[in-house]
Amino acid sequence: MTRFITRQSLVLSINFLLVALFIQVPTQAQLKTEHRRELSALRKDVSKASSLIRRKKLEEAKEAIDKAEEKLKEIMEDAGVDEKDRTIAGVLKAISFQKANLERKMNPGAGKGKNVGISFSKQVAPILAKNCLGCHDDTARGRLRLDTFAGMRQGGMTGQLLAPGNAQRSLLMAKLVLPGQQRMPRGRGPLAQNDLKIIADWINQGARYDQQDPSIMLTNLGKDKPMKKPEIKVAKPDGTETVSFQKDIAPMFVKFCFRCHSGNNPDSGFSVETFENILIGGDSGEVLIPGNLEESRLFRLTGGLENPRMPQGQARITRKNYEDLKAWVKEGIKYDGDDPKIPLREMVPSDADDLAARLQKMSEDEFRQYRKAKAESHWRKTLSSAKPLTVATEKFLLMGNVEESRLLETAKWADAILLDVQKQFGTNSLPAWKGRLAIYVFKDRYDYDEFNRSIENRQPAKTLFGHANVTANFDDAYLAVLDTGDINATSKPSLKWTLAKSLFSAFLQTNAKARPDWLMEGAGWALTNQQYRGDAYQRSMMQSAADVLQELKRPEDLFKNGTFAPDATEHVGYVTTRFLLSKGNLQQFRQFTKMVIDGRDVNDACRAVYNATSANLAQGVLSALR
Repeated sequence: MTRFITRQSLVLSINFLLVALFIQVPTQAQLKTEHRRELSALRKDVSKASSLIRRKKLEEAKEAIDKAEEKLKEIMEDAGVDEKDRTIAGVLKAISFQKANLERKMNPGAGKGKNVGISFSKQVAPILAKNCLGCHDDTARGRLRLDTFAGMRQGGMTGQLLAPGNAQRSLLMAKLVLPGQQRMPRGRGPLAQNDLKIIADWINQGARYDQQDPSIMLTNLGKDKPMKKPEIKVAKPDGTETVSFQKDIAPMFVKFCFRCHSGNNPDSGFSVETFENILIGGDSGEVLIPGNLEESRLFRLTGGLENPRMPQGQARITRKNYEDLKAWVKEGIKYDGDDPKIPLREMVPSDADDLAARLQKMSEDEFRQYRKAKAESHWRKTLSSAKPLTVATEKFLLMGNVEESRLLETAKWADAILLDVQKQFGTNSLPAWKGRLAIYVFKDRYDYDEFNRSIENRQPAKTLFGHANVTANFDDAYLAVLDTGDINATSKPSLKWTLAKSLFSAFLQTNAKARPDWLMEGAGWALTNQQYRGDAYQRSMMQSAADVLQELKRPEDLFKNGTFAPDATEHVGYVTTRFLLSKGNLQQFRQFTKMVIDGRDVNDACRAVYNATSANLAQGVLSALR
């Protein structure tokens, strides 16, 4: 018992310490560029700790994590920010993850999963039956019954007894380790330390019930027969119903219930994956009784008429959801689908389907408002404490943390480059991006890298200076570029060239059925106006492409997605585009490009336009680099 009290006290002390540490932080402070660079280096230090853990250098890993944690505190104090800052929160999360990883390695016996964990019926139930049933049966004060698992799960007048996954927050554990007369079982000595540990471990492992019927007396566990599934009777609509299961009820179940009540081990044994599952009910039996709201437990829990109110830990159902569910039960729980075994996911449009339908209905003005809101969201996720400058033109919405004059200059370049795109691809009209194309201009390498980490979920190579992303329904339509200045050098292109390359990429992605990486990411380097390019960086790209292509085992793999890293793909695409333009002419390249982005097999396109196989053309690219 003492050990549990000490552990709780320690956790509380740590929580109070964290509150004390962060409560004095000013709310208007911002991270500066030097802080962001330090945080970027800190991420790498935390990653090194992971490597040390894998190599079982646990003491070194602990030292590295402790130093990283101390450094993070220093940065936060110096910058005057708290853990709510997105960048700080990301590093804090990485540190916490590695601390937990280290703890598992240093204490391999702690917190094992449910598959090797505690059995309720064999280990927990006997302890409770021996120590609790004298008071907590059908005559229990406080309405807390511990003679069945169903009673434990329901709790009593003081609230829920169990917090699955967290023994420290479970009222049951608190009652068992309290001092003096407050401790349970009342009037008796404390439970043995081993018994306390069994109960705590069971709760930490999810408080799983390993039988079928939770209403069986604890003293009878192991003697019960498997619970039979109820007979399923599916009532079909007769035309008088005011609600539809498919249109009104199924979407509500998918939105609010799937997170907990699906999969191989749904909460309370209740699954909403199919209509048949819903009728079967869960551990406590049927949860919906046609025409009977009072006996339909699902309705009572959802409507707040019985605890715990559902859904837990997320937004409540709307008033319409409530009224629809109420009407559906009253009208007999009718099913207007074809087969009650069909997954609800197949009946309900996905979030992507709903979004596509919503975007399809938007006017251009509505789409521009949507694009602006989406762009602002991207910026907040990337640099939450740095407000961007914004410039809007007919075709573009620019956001950046560069000087206003630089952003205006970039906008003029974009308008001019768009005409180059039109000319190169022989189109009579300018590319149309619904709601405009967003252009993010970042002044620092750290800022551009953070955009890639936050929005693209990747760590970009240092040779990546800009990229585009245009989705099929124009939910996303943007490009992001790093301001590298106006001079092309061996190690970097100018901003204008990167902008041009990225605009070509955005054009190629627009309405494309297929997206060959080499074409989307690399062709723009070769297609842009000659005056934007620099010989030094072109030679650098050619050398880079030559280096990676030397390792290519099958020449035709040059045209396959995933063959090269993103930065290498750009350079391979550049030299491939140059080769195809030299082998034919611009008109042929346009024809070839249209075929492959329309989904035509690349080998067929090679034969149709260049009278050669994809392997032959790839070999030609390799030969040209030698």
